[in-house]
Formats: sequence, structure tokens, C-alpha cells
Amino acid sequence: MSSGEWHASAPSAGGKSGDAGANESAMPLASVLRVSGGLRAIFGSPGYKPPMLPSVALEIHDLSCRPDIDTEKLVALLERDPMLAAHVLRVANSPMFRGRDAETSLRSAVLRLGLKNLGEVVFEIALHMRVFRSAEYSGMMEELRRHSTACANLCRLLAASAGLDSEHAFLCGLLHDIGIAAVLIVLGERRKSEAALEPLVLAEVLSQVHEDVSAMLVRQWKLPDEVAEVVVCHHGMAAVEKAPLLSSVVALADALTARFKFAVDLGPRSSESFDGDLFQAASTKLRLDLAPGSTLEKEVRRTLAHVDEALKHKGAVEADEQAPSAKLPKAAKKRSVSHPVPPPTSKVTSAARKGQSSWLGRLGRALRRLFS
Repeated sequence: MSSGEWHASAPSAGGKSGDAGANESAMPLASVLRVSGGLRAIFGSPGYKPPMLPSVALEIHDLSCRPDIDTEKLVALLERDPMLAAHVLRVANSPMFRGRDAETSLRSAVLRLGLKNLGEVVFEIALHMRVFRSAEYSGMMEELRRHSTACANLCRLLAASAGLDSEHAFLCGLLHDIGIAAVLIVLGERRKSEAALEPLVLAEVLSQVHEDVSAMLVRQWKLPDEVAEVVVCHHGMAAVEKAPLLSSVVALADALTARFKFAVDLGPRSSESFDGDLFQAASTKLRLDLAPGSTLEKEVRRTLAHVDEALKHKGAVEADEQAPSAKLPKAAKKRSVSHPVPPPTSKVTSAARKGQSSWLGRLGRALRRLFS
């Protein structure tokens, strides 16, 4: 597809960067239509390959939804992916799930998270590892990760408060905007050879196509149909009036993330902006009292505070992991190469699989890379 099919040659002359009203009136509609049409063609093509999730994550999510959950089978599955196992240990020791003592056993970490929570946690980790990644749109991807994590946790809270079966609520919240990530990945690839989209055009394109792309990814990953039905319609009054009840939960969680500054900033015209009418309609349909100072509103604030704390903890750990060795004194660099001292976390073992020394070696090396 040529560059001309994606972009208008220039924005309208009346648009000035600091004038929101002028920018809105100068919306290059032809560009929006061309880019949206181009993206729909790409995602609808038989040759399109969605971001691949680890097969272990999909298997664990499937197992965790069954009534006869087998702890040892879940641990054995995690052992097949040392990097995923290392991240599960990190989450088990994060502010969201922390206990009195640090977990160093994979089996005890699984038990701390809870067998049902494990599927959600593993799926979230897999998305962060494989999908929310784009060098060209790194800032927006980071906002999207924060927003999706917050929305997922709020969906679980709101669904339980409304007396709904919240089995898929967390997943719906986590995946409702996954189409934004997929679009940014495609556009990021095109930015290597083409000019970036104007912010107003990008925001409008994302608003137009991300629900359909989200549903397409959910189906390609073979997740429950109920999740696809929700993510394809979670904006506007249609989410409350025509879509499944969980769509109201996602719409309400979305509105709360906008109210409490956990939304993705796509500009004033964005569907991610706070919509007071939608907030009221969804609250009424779910019969939830979210007035300022209400019990549920306080619980929402606590949940978002936990999310923020957990994400800051994760960011601090990742910053430590990525600290360049060049900053070390020469003596320290020499010592680290010739006599590496394994950190305490390299002693992680699984009580269920003590005999598998080869796996322990791989996990130890993965953990040293993560935490050293």
C-alpha cells in the first residue's frame, strides 16, 4: 500500500497546533478514511499474523477456568516457560499480592496468587511481554498497559459488586483496548518508511477501528466468545443499551479510569475521554452507587492505588534490570564476569519438580537476568 493511500498530502491550512477548535474543524477526514480503510484491509487479510502469545499462557488460562483445577499441572506448565515463571514469581511478591515473606518457590507463588487469579495474571504478563511493545509509540503503549491493567481490576470489582459472574470480567477489561496495541504495532512498522500520522488523525483512526480489531484478536487467540462480544462494543450508549451486560461493566470501568486519570490520552475527541452520560447510564443499569464518598467509590480508589503501586514497583524492578553494566567500576565489572554472585532469587525451586535440574538451570539464568 503506497504512502498516498495512508495520508493526506497536508493538513488543512486553518489548523494550528495550539488551537483545539481549529484542529477539530480542520480534521483531515480523507486521511482518516484512507488510514482506517487500509488498516481494516490489513487486519482482514488472510496473511495477517496477530502478535503471538506464549502457548503456555493460553493453556494456563484454559486450565484455570475449569472447576477441577490441578495445582501441580499448572506448576508443570509454568516450568515449560522459565521467563513466564520468573514474572509470575515477581507478581506474587509485588504490592498487589505481597505477604509477610517473599515467595521463592513457584508452587507457593501459584498458591499465593490463587488458582483462579493465576490465569488472569499469566495472561496479563503475556500481553505485557509480547503485545504492548512498539518503539515508535512507546509512550502510548505504556499508557495503554497502565489503563488496561486498571480497567481489568476495576471490571473484576464492579462485576462482583453487581452480583455478576465475574469469570470473564477481568479478561474483558484487560483486552477491551487490545486493538489499539495491534494498530500501533502496524503503524509503527510503517513509520520506518513513512511520515507519522498527525495526532488528531491517529486518535480518530484508533477510535474508529480498535473495537473491531480487539474482537478479531480475541477470536484469533481462541478466547471465549463472550469476551469477543464485549470488546467489540464497549464505547457509547450502545455498550449499555444493546451489548451484553459485561459491556456495561467495561464501559463503567473505562469511565472510571478516565475520571481518575488512568485513561490513554488520545486527545479531546477520543472515545477514551470521560463521558458523564454513559457513566450514569451504566451505573444505573448495574445498580451500583458510585457517588463520591460511597463505599464502592472508596473501593475503586483503593483498587487504583494498588494498581499504581504495583506498576511503580514493576517499573523500578525493570529499571534495575536494564541498568547498563558500563556504569559499574572496572573492578566490579571484572568481578561480575569472573566470579558472578547469584542473587537470592536464583535459588527458586518448584516443590513439584525438584528432580528437573535442567529446568532449574534455565530458570536460574532467567532470574539472574531479571533481578541481577
